[in-house]
Formats: sequence, structure tokens, C-alpha cells
Amino acid sequence: MTELSAEISLRPTRIGFLTRPTDLSSVRAIMRASTSVWGGEYNPIIPVFKRPPKEWTPEIYQRFKGAEVAKGYTRFFEPDVYVEAERGLLEEAGLGALRREHTIHPSVMTLDAFLEPERGRNSGEPRFGLRMLDVLRHIYKTEQQFVLRETRDKVLVAPDRANASVEAMFGLYPTASSTKYLRQAYIDAYRPDKVKPSPDIWRRVFLKGAQTPLSATRYGLKPERYWHHDLLLYVFNSKHATDLIDLWNLRLEPHPILPIPLEWFEELADDIHAILKAQHRPVAGNPNGVMHNATIEFGRSIPKNTAEALIRVLKSDHLPPGAVAVKYWRNAIWVEHRDEYVHRDQRLKVTAAEKRADLTIKDDGDLRTTFEPITPEFADRHGGGDHRWVNVLKVSNFGRRDIATVLPFNTFNREWPRLGSGGEQIPVGIEGWVFPQRYKNLNQYVSLMDTNDAIVGALGQLGIKAELSEPGHIARQMLENLGGLWGVHFLADLPTIELLKKMAGGLRRKNKDDDTLEENFGLRTAPLQDWISLLAARKTRNSFSQENLEDYTKRNVIRLGLETDCPHCRAKNWSTLTEVDYRITCERCLKPYEFPQAHLRPQNRNFTYRVIGPFSVPDYGRGSYSALLTLRLLDRFHSSMAHMTFSTAMNLSADNLKCEVDFIAWRADDRLSDRQHPPTLIIGEAKSLGKGELLKQKDLVKLKAIASRLPNAVLVIAVLRDHFTAAEKKLLVPFVNWGRRVMFMANRQTRCFC
Repeated sequence: MTELSAEISLRPTRIGFLTRPTDLSSVRAIMRASTSVWGGEYNPIIPVFKRPPKEWTPEIYQRFKGAEVAKGYTRFFEPDVYVEAERGLLEEAGLGALRREHTIHPSVMTLDAFLEPERGRNSGEPRFGLRMLDVLRHIYKTEQQFVLRETRDKVLVAPDRANASVEAMFGLYPTASSTKYLRQAYIDAYRPDKVKPSPDIWRRVFLKGAQTPLSATRYGLKPERYWHHDLLLYVFNSKHATDLIDLWNLRLEPHPILPIPLEWFEELADDIHAILKAQHRPVAGNPNGVMHNATIEFGRSIPKNTAEALIRVLKSDHLPPGAVAVKYWRNAIWVEHRDEYVHRDQRLKVTAAEKRADLTIKDDGDLRTTFEPITPEFADRHGGGDHRWVNVLKVSNFGRRDIATVLPFNTFNREWPRLGSGGEQIPVGIEGWVFPQRYKNLNQYVSLMDTNDAIVGALGQLGIKAELSEPGHIARQMLENLGGLWGVHFLADLPTIELLKKMAGGLRRKNKDDDTLEENFGLRTAPLQDWISLLAARKTRNSFSQENLEDYTKRNVIRLGLETDCPHCRAKNWSTLTEVDYRITCERCLKPYEFPQAHLRPQNRNFTYRVIGPFSVPDYGRGSYSALLTLRLLDRFHSSMAHMTFSTAMNLSADNLKCEVDFIAWRADDRLSDRQHPPTLIIGEAKSLGKGELLKQKDLVKLKAIASRLPNAVLVIAVLRDHFTAAEKKLLVPFVNWGRRVMFMANRQTRCFC
């Protein structure tokens, strides 16, 4: 049995709430519903609209329609499950493929059903997420029932019918009779002061750290922030649903958020002034005078002239230069960016616990494994809802590279890949593979795929049928012999490749007048001295080269045998060590002859090598050498190992498309931090050694046809030599310029690398 290395992390279920951006009552209900579940402060709100609200109009580009914006929010937040303020919003947002009408474990429901009591019960539990009742009971048992030496201030702020500032800043529980137990559980656990909203309460909570129902949802959670994530003061109008949505979603970005209601700004001006001054401090360890500083961002409903007037209230001229940074816009998190040279904050990573594990692979016809999930210590063994919490699995494959560990994201359609059991749909995204959990102390089943099945399945989701071609089978057999891509370094030497090609024989065609003459060259042998000289020269060219003859014999690239000359027809015969005998039958004339015991060649030159298995295929292994070397190069570009799922040459067919490609790969983001983008689909065209033009116009026509079906793909063209000819460059220039174009239809881009 082999093993995979994995990182397993526990976090709350991330619930994506869909609503109209102008539906204030639904937004308030969503914020209350989120306060009832563990990690609820980090549940995103996804706006769904056909026409943007007037305060958002300047920031919604013409090429982004309402559904594209909703999908952009979904791409950024990657919710585990969805709750609709009204049924049908999922389809309106372009996410209808996520709805499953008949399933044991639903992942979509309406807001009314989220806290609706089950049949025969009076109290309603959240259908998604871990109920705060479990958390508050645990807090009481482990902390609050004892007399603490240092007590933390606790408040329960009364609702304000005029605006939603209390829900947005302090948290309120749902008011239905079936959920009154949540409010009572908070009171029992903390015995808070019952207060009305005011600037003084704001100071108790945000300056002195008083506990609130909303902050209680963060219990046991660790947000991952870095030194450059400075404080963001967000000024919002609590009567505008759009500002409330932005405030709520800002908590899922890495900068710490300090919410400031517009109506309290002037009363809090001195506090804001002090905060800005305190935040303006030198960056530790930076000798160049770089400073931290807070940013004030104004909600999009607030007119710029109003915001500028408020800034003047702060007396910013009394602050150090650079202490005040002001924003009048919202970061366009709904836009997907592919450029690598501009830093953009990604979603805040929030975890409760993490561990490393080695996963044992069981291969009894089905590739599978299991892992022991991490569970919240405060969760009851059984709960009323699905997806109570999740375990995220991030797999690193340093052993069996034939197992697909890099998979395309299924953010918008979870029908594939099937990684769970019982038809359970498993999200695949930036964090890894997300396995929902309901019960404690149950091992999690994981279904695995080999790389070829993964590529075929992924392309099948795009409407393209794929299967290994004959060169694909040859290259795959080579990989098995070499021990995967790592072993391709035994081929990474032109003289070695040329010798292997010469030994494999081949077919040569000559055109003479109107006739075509064909000459077949069978397998040729190479004496021991040729290989010894080759490897010695290789070490001379590269001092780091450690290859020896045994590396090639152990991996069944070449095999030792005995070569003799037939005395009847002068043909050379080669016999393996198990086949050789005192009497040999000639392969050409079929006549027997005696082994020349007394007439051996000088210096044991009867002992020669032949290529065997896939390496005996002529014409550079039907192009396999160049394809495998290109894949090895792409793999070596990674800053970490095993971040590529690939297949060798495949035949593709779809509608009018029918062609062969030399390799296909899903390549994960290079960065050492968490993956920032979906894996890149790479389509490869590889050419072997040869004279003249290796690359033809028909090759580029084929690649264009593929790109029209796979517009997000990167096209890689590789030749097994150190240059392109002038004619090839003339073909490539317009092709590469074509590949650089941006296809605005879906913000897609085709890229070419040659």
C-alpha cells in the first residue's frame, strides 16, 4: 500500500446567502440567521440582480451583467451551501446546476426553511451549520460557570427598528418563537448587560472588547492575517441594504474591519482620530521608514461630498502625514483576475484546527482512502442539520504520481468529481476538497482517480470525449518504467535520445521519380562501450549528472544480450541471455548455426544492448520523448512538488472537432501560499528532433480549433531542439498574437507559450 500526504483543517460551514441587494428586510433576516450558527460572521451575502442599485452603477462595468457579478461573488467566497431569500435566486444568479431536487443531503434551501422546526418539534435548529446552542453550552460549562479572576464585559444590544446597525455590528438572534432558545442560551452563558445601541456601547465593544452575540460566533476560530493587513474603518449607512451587504462581506477579506455607522461618525470623531494616530506606526524591522496606517472606506451609498465633509470633521491636519487613507470605492472582488504581477487580497482563511496525516491508498479495483476528521469539541454527537461543519483536505502527492491530486474547481457545478460516498457532492476549490460533516467520530471516505480518468472526466464535463491515443499509451508505459516524471531525467540528454532512437530502428521513405521507396530498419544493438562512453560524456557536460548504466537496465530501457553473425546469410542475430544456446536459429533465413564459441569478438563485443518495451518504438517513441520532457519542464517550474495532474497523448472529439494532442495537464498555482486560482488547463503540441520545419500550419489550425472549445486553456508548443526555424517563427508570430487576445464573452483568455 502507498500513502498520500495531506493537510486536514476544520472550519465552520460557509453558508452563501442569496438576496436582492435592495431587500433590506431579507438582509436583516440573513444577518440574524448567521448569528445563530458557529462562524456565522463569515457567511457571505451574494447579491442577485438584473439591474444594479443606483449606488453601485458606477462600479459595475458594462460587460458584467447581474448574473456574472453574482457568479463573481460566488467564485470569490466559494460557499459550501446556499440559502435563498426567495426561491429561484440560484437560477437567476446562474448557479442552477447546484440545485438538486431529490437528494438525501440538500445543499440549497430557502431562508424561511433555514430555521423552520422539523415536523413534531417546537424549536427550530439551523439546517446548515453548527447551532450556536452547542457553542454557548460549551462556553458556560468550561468558562462562565466558574468565578473568573478577570471577567470580560458582555452586552446584549436591543434591536433598532429604524435601522440595521445592531444586526450588522453586534448581532441579533431571530425573533421567531421557535428560536427564542438561542437568545436565552446567550443570556444563560454570559449574563450580559441588556443595553440600547449608542456610541458608548460601540466603544465598549470595539475599543474595550465587550462580548456580543455576533462576536460569539467566532469562538475557537483563527483568522489568518499578515503584517500588511492594516485596519479598515468602514463607514456605512445602516438604512441601505447595499452598505450592509458590503460591510458583512468585508469580514471575509483579510483586513480587520471596524464598522462605523454614518449617523454616529461625528460623535465618534475623537475616537476615530485616536485610532488613526495609533495605527500610524513603523513596520517592524523595516529600515526605510515604511509605516502602517489605517484606511477609511465609505459605503457606496454615501455621496462623495458627504464623505469629504466627514473627513474634515476628523481634523486630519492634526495627524501625521500619511496617517489617513480614504477609499470611496469597493474592491471588485466579483472580477476574476489572472495577472500575476498585481497583489490582490484573497478571501480570509479561517480555521478552528489543523493537522497533517498520511492517507493509506487502497487499490482493490477502486482507488480510495479514508481519514479521521477533526471535530469541534463543543459539538453534540448528533445534530438536526446537514453540513454542521466541514473538513478541508489538501492532498500532496509525493509518491504515486498516477493519482490525480490537482483537479479543476467545481464551484458552479458539483456533479463532478465524485470524491465522496453515496452520491455526496464534494466542493473542490482554493482551499482543497471540502467534506461536509454531520456526526462525530466517523471516518471520512475519499474516492480517488488516476490521472488519465481525471483528465477524461474533466473534459467530458466540457463536452469533449477524450481517450488515450497509441502514442499516449506508449508514453504512459515509458512513465511506468521510468518511475514517473521524476525518471524522465534519464532521457533529458540529446545524445542519449539520439542513441535510443538509433537503436529503435524505424522507417525511411525516399521519393524517386514517381515511386516512393521504403526502407525498414529493425532494432539495432549498441555495444557496452557505446553506453559507457555516452554516460561518461554526459557527466563531463553536466557535473551534477549521476546516471549510470544500471539505471537504464533496471528501468527496462535497454537489455543486455548476445549478438552473433549467421554464417549462411550474414544477418546479425541478437539473443537474450535466457534465449541464447549452443545452437541458434537465424531470424532471417531460419537456418540453424552453432554459437561461435571459439570466434568471439574482441573485448567481449558480442555483449550488446537493445532497447525494449515502449523504448523500442521507432521515431523517438512516436514523439513520446519530446512530450514527456515538456511535461517534466512544466512540472519543474513549480515552487513546490506534485502540483500537476496530466495525461499523455489523447484523441479528442466533439462536434466538428477531431484531433490528437500530445499531452493535457491541470497545473496548480505556483505560489507557496494557498492556491489562488483554479488549476490551469494546458494543451501541448510537442515535436521531436528533425531537420527543416517541424511545426506546420495544420498544427496551429488544430490548436486554434481546440482553443475555441477550451478558451481558458494555455497552449504550449515545444520542439526538441534549441531553436525555431525562420519559417516556423513566421507561422508562430500571428498565432501567438492571436492567443494573447482577451475573449470578453466570459472574461476568458487564451494564452500560448512556444
